[in-house]
Amino acid sequence: MREALQTKAFQIVAPVLQPGEQPVAAVRTNVGKFTDSRAGTVLKKGLVMEGVGGVGAAVLMARKEQFVVLTDRRLIFLQQTMLGGPGKKVLGEVPRHHVSLVEAQIGLFTLLRLAFGNQGDGVALTFPRQDKRNAVALAEALGHRQA
Repeated sequence: MREALQTKAFQIVAPVLQPGEQPVAAVRTNVGKFTDSRAGTVLKKGLVMEGVGGVGAAVLMARKEQFVVLTDRRLIFLQQTMLGGPGKKVLGEVPRHHVSLVEAQIGLFTLLRLAFGNQGDGVALTFPRQDKRNAVALAEALGHRQA
């Protein structure tokens, strides 16, 4: 993804940032349902419709194509425009301390599975080849170390 799109995403979320909060990474992605069987975790299947679980449900009910902005405090989901840029509508947000990277498959198509808390909720993020560099940056910001 071009740096211009990341900069635009940072500008869009600027009004909703808390004092001192800094954006770290922004990337366009396809958001899908988190499934624990492929990740090999003991998290429950499905979405929990309370607490952080409600965010996962809201994000999954929106269009699949979204923009994700990671800050030093939150993970913010934005709608994606028809042209692939960040939209102005915030679809949901999760405090960063509730987000954990469960699985990272970096390749031709990159897949990141993010768990929200310990309630079995989360999302699977897939990235096309042209956004691989930004997907890797997001994974690294969430603690992934490439071998």
